[in-house]
Amino acid sequence: MILYTTENRQAPTPKVVLHSGMRALLTHVLLTLSCLFGLALASPSAFPETALFFKGGLTFDGNGIGSAGGELVLDVPFIDASAGVEAYVGTADQFGVRLETSALVFPAFGTTPPLALGFGADVGLSNTNTSVHAGVVVGTDLLFVFDLPATVSVYLAPGYASGTGFDLAWAFQFRYFFEDLALEISSSDFLPIALGLRFPF
Repeated sequence: MILYTTENRQAPTPKVVLHSGMRALLTHVLLTLSCLFGLALASPSAFPETALFFKGGLTFDGNGIGSAGGELVLDVPFIDASAGVEAYVGTADQFGVRLETSALVFPAFGTTPPLALGFGADVGLSNTNTSVHAGVVVGTDLLFVFDLPATVSVYLAPGYASGTGFDLAWAFQFRYFFEDLALEISSSDFLPIALGLRFPF
């Protein structure tokens, strides 16, 4: 079995190390937002990274959604973990806040391409409902297969949503890394079509 972590994989661009004061401030902001608005992000990734992101997409009803948020890699021994917060607003008077957390338990299996396996959870609070999910995240780094600076992640998690009871959250993410940003194309139970930009730091 081949083992590697997201810290030693060949990243397409060098990472900028956060100053301890900036990291503490960002941690404080994320924790404050999660306390104020509740937990949740619909699609944890198999590859945690500290980044800011902006996303736009369409719901199943054809309504537009715009969102912005951030993800922070957590200092947890032996595993790669992260927490993120996302605020969104839609054209049909939709708004809410989501926070996710994920933990990459098995960085790589000896497969081709190497698969990463972890656990993810999300909780959401909006003006229409509240939801909570927990499940698995699976991903692969295409750099080791096609020499392509990109990752693919899949999230599948059963849970509960107010008003409907049992609810199944799912998400597919494709991230292509450029020199100082990443393009993300995704599809999920929340937004079947979404396009976004991520700014790692």
